[in-house]
Amino acid sequence: MQKYHKYISVIIGLLFLVVLQAFSNPLPVFRIYLPLFLSYVILVLLYNRWYLIKLQKYNLWTLVKTALFLLAGFGIFLIIPFTGLKSLFLVISVFVVTFFELSLGSFSENILTSETILIAFGLFVSLAAFSEYFPSFKFFAVTASFFAAGLLARSFYELVPKENYLKSISAIILGLLVSEFFWALTFLPFHFTVIGLILFNLFYFFTLINYYHFFNTLSFKKLQFHLILIVFTSAMVLLSTPWKL
Repeated sequence: MQKYHKYISVIIGLLFLVVLQAFSNPLPVFRIYLPLFLSYVILVLLYNRWYLIKLQKYNLWTLVKTALFLLAGFGIFLIIPFTGLKSLFLVISVFVVTFFELSLGSFSENILTSETILIAFGLFVSLAAFSEYFPSFKFFAVTASFFAAGLLARSFYELVPKENYLKSISAIILGLLVSEFFWALTFLPFHFTVIGLILFNLFYFFTLINYYHFFNTLSFKKLQFHLILIVFTSAMVLLSTPWKL
């Protein structure tokens, strides 16, 4: 079964490229583009569900993370401004999608953390771009950030040996925190990349700190390290980007 899964994972990665490239030139035709991509996501989820059941590792939150992962990639692709960069992104995405499909059902902390980080970055930058390009739909983007952060955090906490209600409450609080910061940041003259990266840093910091707390391994050194990291990266982003006037 795992032998065939390798080949299917490669096919899923290649289909990600094909689906995104097929109707994106010269401009995406969304009445075709969006249903096609959503159909691709549904087919991937159906296959992943079948595969995880065969491995006796089925978990709903694994499928939720897969859906968020594909949506994050779709969002990043749409906001890349240059054709050359889009092509480079699609080539890299084939390997990334294939790798995470091959890792499906793995409980490795490093893989789960890396996947969560990539998803968070893609989702928050995409939603910030959507809010900037379509300001009349700002409320939708903020609401989507709540669900994105909450669902992603809950899927990341799934393997934590704590009660489900504690993990769900933590995810909801993180979702509220991210969406409230998102709403506040949209009133400042920042480019969407800055807003997205600040939201990503906040999500990264509080998600990991809470993760350490769940395992009773939270220490002042860990708190200090991640706090310094988020302050430094946020400061560098703010200093290196032009403000909108």
